[in-house]
This record gives sequence, C-alpha cells and structure tokens, in this order.
Amino acid sequence: MFSCHRATLSGRHVPNSLAAVDECVRAGVPRLEIDVRFLADDAMLVFHDGLLDHETTGTGRVDALDRAAAAALRYRSHEAVGLCFLEDVVDRMRGSGTVLQVDLKLMRPMSGVRARLLEAALAPIKAHVLVGSQAHWNLRQISGLPLAFDPTLQWHSDRGRNGHTVPRTLGRHGIWDDAPLATNPYPGPEEYVRSRVRDLLGLLPAAVEWMVDIATIQHIAGLGVELGAELARYGVSLAAWTLRESEPDVGGLLHRLFGCGVRTVITDAPLTAAAAAAALSADGPPVNRL
Repeated sequence: MFSCHRATLSGRHVPNSLAAVDECVRAGVPRLEIDVRFLADDAMLVFHDGLLDHETTGTGRVDALDRAAAAALRYRSHEAVGLCFLEDVVDRMRGSGTVLQVDLKLMRPMSGVRARLLEAALAPIKAHVLVGSQAHWNLRQISGLPLAFDPTLQWHSDRGRNGHTVPRTLGRHGIWDDAPLATNPYPGPEEYVRSRVRDLLGLLPAAVEWMVDIATIQHIAGLGVELGAELARYGVSLAAWTLRESEPDVGGLLHRLFGCGVRTVITDAPLTAAAAAAALSADGPPVNRL
C-alpha cells in the first residue's frame, strides 16, 4: 500500500493540516502519516519541524509553546489555515478504516505521563493506528498500539550527510554504522547485514514494521540482501520513505522496492505512485494499492 506522507494526497492542501486529512479520509486511502510533537503543556501538535519560523506565523521552538499559543498560529503559505492537534485528527478519522501512521518526533526521553496521553488520544482508533519513531527508547514506553521503528540513528547509507549526523562511522560495506561489526574485516556483506538486522531488532522487539529510507534499502539490496524479505523472517514488515514527485522514474523505483520486499511506500506523490503501480500491475499480479 501507499501511505500519504504528511496527509498529502492531491497536494492542494497544507501538509499535516485537517483539510489534508479530510481529503485522505474522503478518498478512502489505506494509510496516512502525520507528525506529532509535544508542547510545553503536553498538548500534542501535528507539525513536522522543530522550529516554527519556516512554515508558520510564529518563531522559535515548537516545544516552547503551549496549546493556546499554538492554536493562534497560521501557516505562512495559507494564512487562513491554522495548526491542528492530534485529537482533531483522531476525530476526523473515527470510523474511516484508514490507518493513521503517527511519526512521533520527540527525541528526548518521553515521560510516562506523555506516553499515557498519547495512548489515550489514539484509543478511539487504536485498531487503525501505527506509531513510529527513530527514538526506540520512547516507543518502548507505549503499550497497546502497533509500533514501527526507523533505524536511521543506528544504520543508514546517506551520502548527503553533514558532520553532525549520527552514526559517525562509515563501515566497510558503505553503511554508516557505529557498531563494531561495521568495521570488522571478517564478515562478508550479506553476513554483516543479516547480523545487524538481528541486533537492531533487539532495540524494539515489539516493532511490527521498520521504516527505512529508500537509499538505504537499495544499498542493502546491492550488498545481496532484500531487506523486506529478511525482516519478514522475523515477522516484521518493511516501509520505504519517502517517494517524491521529483523522482524521475517512479515505476522503475517501485519495481525495485517491491523486489526488495517493501510492503508500504510512504510518499508525497501518492497519485503518481498509484498510477505507476497500476502500470506495473498490468504486466503481472497486483503489486500495490492506494
């Protein structure tokens, strides 16, 4: 399936806005993704960046706001549109059957109080929720909801990184990885990948899905391992992020991702991706849906 990144479907609405969520729900998309940040008073704001300046009429850090201050802000691109909260999105999605993928942006250790607030907010649609994060230490605090782990902080192949990015060690097989095995001269590429998958699964054994960037999935395939197939051995599915409208060969990329065992593609261009997937399906069994 495809997941609408930041609730983007047609592109006519502000990402992460209630109008964008409404469009996805009306269209019956199988899954949409939103970003959630905790505010100073523990309110849960639907917003991507850590700073307000670029997208909104406000300035400074998002987590310094309280609910009232956040509710007064507007998007710079559409000043009639205000920011929304997690509870607003849940209300719009009740009874829809669309899966809500929550990208939890909190990186500092999450308190038990915040974990319970998040669980309570999602309880009305808990049968159709997936909570994901790079911060596995925070996902461990959550109970009763399906979890998705993004291993970027431990393992990725980003070539456009800056000096402050972790991990800081480029391993022998072209993956940034601070684990000792990354620079060990003995394991071959396939043995290395499979061993690290087992290690990383141990960080969040409850995860039902991994969310991995497209470049890393393709790099691992070049090392001889289809990451989705490898994860499936442990009962974990694979989602790839993020397929964008600027991708020059959407059909070719989808073909490669499906070949790596990807089950879900997170995308800013779901309509383009769905059309490309339909074209692939015309030549074989159905491969995806929107």
